[in-house]
Amino acid sequence: MNELLHSLDWVLPLRSDTLTPVMRFFTLLGYEKFILFFLPLGYWAWNRGVFLRLLVLVAVTALINAWLKDYWQDPRPDIALRMDHEVGDSFGLPSGHAQIAVVIWFWLALELRRAWAWAVSGVVVTGIIFSRLYLGAHDVEDVLGGSLLGIGTLLLFAQVRNWNWWREAHGLWHLALILLVFLAAWLTWPGVAPSYVPLLAGLIVGVLCGYRQFAFSAEVAVWRRLLAAAIGAVSFILLQKALKLAGAAWPLDPQLWQGLRGLVMGLFVAAAMPWVLVRMSLLEAVRKPQGEAVAEPAA
Repeated sequence: MNELLHSLDWVLPLRSDTLTPVMRFFTLLGYEKFILFFLPLGYWAWNRGVFLRLLVLVAVTALINAWLKDYWQDPRPDIALRMDHEVGDSFGLPSGHAQIAVVIWFWLALELRRAWAWAVSGVVVTGIIFSRLYLGAHDVEDVLGGSLLGIGTLLLFAQVRNWNWWREAHGLWHLALILLVFLAAWLTWPGVAPSYVPLLAGLIVGVLCGYRQFAFSAEVAVWRRLLAAAIGAVSFILLQKALKLAGAAWPLDPQLWQGLRGLVMGLFVAAAMPWVLVRMSLLEAVRKPQGEAVAEPAA
């Protein structure tokens, strides 16, 4: 059993010049740079309620993953087998790619409730999980642990969403409870908490504040949605470049800066960019109750 969970000898014969680029593509879908790009596009051009819930779920499950990684400190496979060198010195169990892939793609399938959505999600999740084994970044135990944790957090979040007190609570209570989870993780962190903990906390604060203050509908012509997504994507890239320059110019504490960076990104995604897209007539502004938040029903 130990050999099955930790050996990658069976993967090596599968490697080829044809399959490697495919596996690199799948593994890219699990990295922060893709996720932080994908979620805003869905928020602007598809359904803000769905992607608000997805953002909160991804942030919480990523927090759990990072905490458990530093708690268990399980080493990754031998570096001689590794084809993905972006993992740095992080630990292996549980696999963040597997955990977050399960959460993102199966949550979208749950929201859509369509057979094709489950089929597509299954292919993407399987590809991402296998890519971590293929590239030597994780062993079977790592991806199995990440997958089970992803399923667990997914089912828990789906259950919480159906609780009446959660659905009827003011948005500020949602924000307070989510931040309480981050604070508890920060205070109990096994070692030094990574910088993306305040980044995620700031991001959630910014998105929830913007969500409550500015409502819009993406129920417009497809070409308007695509154009909105394209403009938003370019603007988001420019924002990242501006924040990088600002971080180099301002001598702030790194943890404080990451929190501020996340806050700016969240406000940009949920308030600033939607306002611009509405003014450009690519999206439509709508009225909404001020208390509406994570529990908003899907459109």
